[in-house]
Amino acid sequence: MTRSVGAFPGLLSTLAAVVLLLLPLAPASAQRSPGPYVDEARIPRTPAYARAMEVLEAVNRGEADAVDRLIREACAPGFRDAVPAEEHRAIFAEVLAMNGALRAHAARVYEPARPETTATLICFGSVSESWRAIVVEVEPEAPHLITGLSFNPARTPSDLPPAARLDEAGVVSELGGYLDRLERAGVFSGAVLVAKDGKVVLTRAMGIANRDFDAPMALDTKMNLGSMNKMMTGVAIMQLVEAGKISLDDPISKHLDASWLPNVDKESVKVVHLLTHTSGLGSYFTREWDERSRAMLRTVDDWKPLVASETLAFTPGSEWRYSNTGMLIAGAVVESASGTSYDAYVKERITGPAGMTGTACYELDLVNKNLAVGYEPVTIDGERTFRNNIFMHVMKGGPAGGGYSTVEDLFRFDRALRSGVLLSEPSLAALWRAYPEVSSPGYGIGFGIDQTPAGRRVGHSGGFPGISGDLAMYLDEGWTVAVLSNTGGGAPMVSNKARQLIEQGR
Repeated sequence: MTRSVGAFPGLLSTLAAVVLLLLPLAPASAQRSPGPYVDEARIPRTPAYARAMEVLEAVNRGEADAVDRLIREACAPGFRDAVPAEEHRAIFAEVLAMNGALRAHAARVYEPARPETTATLICFGSVSESWRAIVVEVEPEAPHLITGLSFNPARTPSDLPPAARLDEAGVVSELGGYLDRLERAGVFSGAVLVAKDGKVVLTRAMGIANRDFDAPMALDTKMNLGSMNKMMTGVAIMQLVEAGKISLDDPISKHLDASWLPNVDKESVKVVHLLTHTSGLGSYFTREWDERSRAMLRTVDDWKPLVASETLAFTPGSEWRYSNTGMLIAGAVVESASGTSYDAYVKERITGPAGMTGTACYELDLVNKNLAVGYEPVTIDGERTFRNNIFMHVMKGGPAGGGYSTVEDLFRFDRALRSGVLLSEPSLAALWRAYPEVSSPGYGIGFGIDQTPAGRRVGHSGGFPGISGDLAMYLDEGWTVAVLSNTGGGAPMVSNKARQLIEQGR
């Protein structure tokens, strides 16, 4: 199992190439309901679509026995046995829990079409109020067993009428109603803050921060950021560029000694490559990570042995590949250029000036007040319960992720950036621009960037088992959306709904 990463704009949780994928809700376009369940006449009569309808039925039944039967009788051995039965059950259960019953709407065909072996069934989630695609691959010969299955975000079908553009009050009202429905359904645990032109217009906290003690969620509950820490690493680098201590074009050999990445040509990797995910480095979430004591990993230097064997997957600047190792190395560059620890630098130069009193990379074996525990839903012996992520995650976060914050602090971060407290305007422009010259057209310096119908949108998401979050800053229209959740799929539901409402009708 490879770990989740927070590549803006949403969470991607991958089990294996042929195993079930659970992806975030559709990030753009209006999520308009299709109305009643659609006649099966709209669904092609092919073996692949027949299997897709079986998957739909298994999801909606919400029973472990139904999933077990589907996996046992309808799936090829290579797919069936790729993960334990419990993992298959957990993903089906999460799809239902996070979306509600799925209503089939129509088929969607992509070129080159393979109607006999591939099906894309477009469905609407009754609770998530979002479009999903059940994508099924089957064997070409009877009995056409399933060889691949994914539950993906989907764009709004073109046969539905366009949604009307909303003003500020409309966005707030619609999103507030959506959050009310999620709360009644009990499918979101976390906190939400929405602001317009620097003024908070909506806040909400719901769910359980610690299920052992039934401690309720609050606006000031600290939740794990996942990869959202990468934004702070980007800001730190640009501050050091302003101070003349770093250039984005510096080779990392200028700042790191031979003990870092001994198998990498450090002359070929520039600082800009680290921050834009174009270095060719990979991720430290490996088998060695799984087998190592989390207590041994607290400082940036502690991670050095975990990345010592890394090599470059491609020539730096020639491709884009999300890299936790790259951001870790950027943290090492911050330490070298600033002469202080990464944590001390961030506290003194970023969270301190921004007034982010509830944000830090806490050591989880110490007492930390008001920290939420992360959870993933599981089914054990037919009973639905939750597994915490205490033994899955890092003991202490760092440059690539794993710190904690609150939605109110994320808003303070937004304000400190936009008001020039943390960086000058030229540095912000560098932070939030595309870098096509190094193969990064959609990611800036530690920030994801996107041109939307509502103008430029920058920010970052984060994800891991029991963790999801998102900060979206609409630079042209003044919106800020901060969402944190202590479940793996919680934040994308809300952040994507907010995006849909802000951008619809344009």
